[in-house]
Amino acid sequence: MKNPAPTLHLPTEDAIRRSWERCTASGLRNDAPLPDIGMTRAALTERLEGNARLIAYAQPIMEHLHQQIARSSSTILLADDAGTILRAVGDADFAERAAQVALQPGISWAEGAMGTNAIGTALAEQRSVAVVGTDHFLERNRFLTCIATPIHAPAGGVLGILDISTSVQLSQIHAQALLQTTAEIIENRLIESIAEAAVTIRFHPHAEALASPLEGLAVFDEAGQMLACNRRGERLLGIGDSRKERPAFARLFETRWGTVLDHALSSSLRPTLLCAHGGREFAARVQAGRLQALRPAPAATATARPAQTLEDLDLGDPTVTSAVRRARRIVGLDIPLLIQGETGTGKEVFAQAFHHSSPRREGPFVAINCAAIPANLIEAELFGYRAGAYTGARGEGARGKLREAHGGTLFLDEIGDMPLRLQAVLLRVLETRRVAPLGGGPEEAIDLALVCASHRPLKTLCETGEFRPDLYFRLSAMSLALPALRERTDIEALARRILRDESPNRPLRLAAATLDVIRRHPWPGNIRELKNVLRLATAMLGPDEATITPAHLPHDLTDSREARPTTHSLRAAETRLVEETVVRHAGNISAAARELGITRTTLYRKLRRT
Repeated sequence: MKNPAPTLHLPTEDAIRRSWERCTASGLRNDAPLPDIGMTRAALTERLEGNARLIAYAQPIMEHLHQQIARSSSTILLADDAGTILRAVGDADFAERAAQVALQPGISWAEGAMGTNAIGTALAEQRSVAVVGTDHFLERNRFLTCIATPIHAPAGGVLGILDISTSVQLSQIHAQALLQTTAEIIENRLIESIAEAAVTIRFHPHAEALASPLEGLAVFDEAGQMLACNRRGERLLGIGDSRKERPAFARLFETRWGTVLDHALSSSLRPTLLCAHGGREFAARVQAGRLQALRPAPAATATARPAQTLEDLDLGDPTVTSAVRRARRIVGLDIPLLIQGETGTGKEVFAQAFHHSSPRREGPFVAINCAAIPANLIEAELFGYRAGAYTGARGEGARGKLREAHGGTLFLDEIGDMPLRLQAVLLRVLETRRVAPLGGGPEEAIDLALVCASHRPLKTLCETGEFRPDLYFRLSAMSLALPALRERTDIEALARRILRDESPNRPLRLAAATLDVIRRHPWPGNIRELKNVLRLATAMLGPDEATITPAHLPHDLTDSREARPTTHSLRAAETRLVEETVVRHAGNISAAARELGITRTTLYRKLRRT
């Protein structure tokens, strides 16, 4: 990624013409004498005190700028947001001539007072302006060449104006680039001094550009909300005016905010890697500001990875984006969520994100896999039991998953494998919101959110008599289908996310050839398979390696690009196609059969074979 060139707004005839029109409309004359417009000492002192913060950060940088252009009959000026000059640093020989036209502290150079000039016109136009010779409206100022640029406040608006004025010829492009860079340095110092900043991030596509005027700079609060961003950062991130948008970290970057907080609190001086949406990567230095004061004692420091929310799952795939948007609509409502999709597509991860996005996030998330528990024990797992309720029961009894999930979320995975008899009992519990343990005892009221998942199309199971239609209608008020990994358009972003989660303290990259392998592989095991592949690849890296190449991937993954299809793989592909089509049509057998070009009877036979 190339470094973005600084935006240089060179003077235009239109800007000067507009300024002259404003001056003429105000009744100002070209030959107007120099008025008595000086401030009293008390008024100037009040103005300086009101701009003390701006002056404190600008003064040393102005002196440094003057050293770059010393002995050029020039002066560096700092004006406030009304155009009043606050500070001047320049050559003595030029200062005397500048004083003859009141180009000195305590004098307003707003357009209304001094006509077209760099300071006043930069304020009026809200942009960098160069005014040369006869461009000045007042004749007495036409010996001046002036270039001015706004200094933006971190919270928005113009805080002041930085100006170079001289009586000699000046390379406008060179001087304006130098002036704008200086203004940006002042703006950076103001951003760095924001008291509410919890985390400061310096970033650039190339690590070598960090700690240089080319770096982007952004500060965030503890929740990851942007407080301010410098001009370079806005251009690097492509966000326009950050002072108006104030985007959240999660909207800009794929990297998890919790990972950034951990890096900030580690006091590491080593650059880390930030991945923006769209695959762009930035080297970054992360520094704790106010966050450092909130740092918990070492004994209390949490090691758990921050919980994912629905927002975190949206990496750009349209189907996943739609699923996230629809699920968000029922967060906090008494509406069950049904998630369907192939094994390994992330159904439980989606359920957990739904829980952590809800008002019940502080409550428990309780998961039970209905396919992994023997049919005769599922009822006890769900409803609990009293001591001695059945042979082999624990002496102290058990509360059961339904009661454990009280106040939180219950996730029933592979609910399509729940025995029919138990489906009827579950339906009653969902209707009454009360549960009694096996072996007798009083019923207890339960308050929970319910999320169910299945890799088998439940509507089809209803038609084959394997699932109760009344329970299906109770569960499927909001039904979502997660796409298989091979169908996702955000597979590269997902791979990078997994890699960062697997190795949070070690910035790793995926080589272009590796990404090509990932895109081409069919991923029959979906996200679960991808996680295992990247975990192995990370383990295969040498201590000084930071890029995963195809050589680090499992051999069967790289060999599969040339593997010839077998009867088994073709049958598996047919099975996947059938299941996906039925899920896509929400279990409507007739519609799925029409799309596949087969009869309903043939489709039923293929489903039974799966």
